[in-house]
Amino acid sequence: MSGYAIDPCDQCEEMIQPFLDRELSEEERQVAESHLDGCDYCRKRYKFEERLRRYVRQAVTESMSPELKAKLAELRTPLI
Repeated sequence: MSGYAIDPCDQCEEMIQPFLDRELSEEERQVAESHLDGCDYCRKRYKFEERLRRYVRQAVTESMSPELKAKLAELRTPLI
């Protein structure tokens, strides 16, 4: 044993993605929720990740206008 305590914010950071993916055990979920309830910093990080996921899901489903596609095609540089 190293004698060092595990930083609860580091532990929570490792759990955020599995928490959002609903991959945690019941015990792990309770640990994460308890920490998020009491830590403003980690709660803000969680909410950011949650909003980012929602934005990405929405962006994937929205179709791109032909004009925007053409502008993006003009910006491409050829691979050499």
